[in-house]
Amino acid sequence: MYKLSVHSVKPGMVLYDDVYNERKELLLKSNTELTADKIKMLIAEYVDELTLAEPDELGMTHYKHLHSSDHFQEFNVVYNQCLVHFGKILRTLDTGLNLNTDKLLTLRDDIMCSVMNGEQLLDYLYNMMPNENEITYNHCFNCGLLCYVFAQWCGFPKQDLDTITLCGFLFDIGKTKIDSALLWKPDKLSPEEYQQMQHHIHLGYDLIKNKKVPPRVINVMIMHHERCDGTGYPARLKADRIDPYAMLAAITDTYEAMTHPRAQRLALTPFQAIRSFEEQGFQKYGAYNTKKILTRIANMYVDRYVALNNKIEGRITEIHEDALSRPTIFSKNVFLDLRQYPDLEIIRMV
Repeated sequence: MYKLSVHSVKPGMVLYDDVYNERKELLLKSNTELTADKIKMLIAEYVDELTLAEPDELGMTHYKHLHSSDHFQEFNVVYNQCLVHFGKILRTLDTGLNLNTDKLLTLRDDIMCSVMNGEQLLDYLYNMMPNENEITYNHCFNCGLLCYVFAQWCGFPKQDLDTITLCGFLFDIGKTKIDSALLWKPDKLSPEEYQQMQHHIHLGYDLIKNKKVPPRVINVMIMHHERCDGTGYPARLKADRIDPYAMLAAITDTYEAMTHPRAQRLALTPFQAIRSFEEQGFQKYGAYNTKKILTRIANMYVDRYVALNNKIEGRITEIHEDALSRPTIFSKNVFLDLRQYPDLEIIRMV
């Protein structure tokens, strides 16, 4: 890679990194070939300098490109430092010490300052390998960050974002008290084991019931496995009785868990996760916010390359509102609308 002033670049050069404006809005994605019109647009947006790809870097997969970028490596350092502090704070919950919620929010701010926007955060988190010894804390930390991002996407009031972040950080902490052999059992849980797993709600409540946390943190901890159709637990509540923060947490919890590896499976692709939501029905999690979040996630991947289960690789060209998990792929000079090919699915982000 090499850097040039935007006034020195020429049509035909290829971007190595994504380009953002001062408002942290994505202007052009990596691997974009510059044209005269694109260069004029970048100048109009007051972009000063571009990172460009060398000839031998053209065609590099997004994963390899990301892991070789300075920005991602810097993020990785910040993330892992914050995760260590996060784990230390949560491990004090059963010691009688006060919970330092201000420090938790500072960790969120440190992470958000190290990315351009929520979309980049999701991309970075998806492409990181979790620490096998800290997966529960990884999950809790990621859920707090994603609750913050998703709440903004859904238009929750700005004054609610700190409480929503704390809800995300804390709703699953009861799992830190579940036997790790059960938590990461590679086989399907027996009915008795599943009942033990559900007990993490009560274990989490016991950890924070005497701490100074906003009351809605307790609500979300108790309700984040409830579902709008009454099929959730522990109380089989329906939509009108579930805290909206808890429904946001349910979307976050489910998406984060599916797109990261677990003992019994590899991480699903974002499109496989979206398909799972579609099969369950968006209304199960609250249709409006679920659709809004998943639409935003799907559109992140326009122009990214993916692999299908028939070994074809191609570039996503269009997202379909009526079937978010089944975009149109361009491969070998052919457009494949996956809505027309029910046996095909995206199994890997390239």
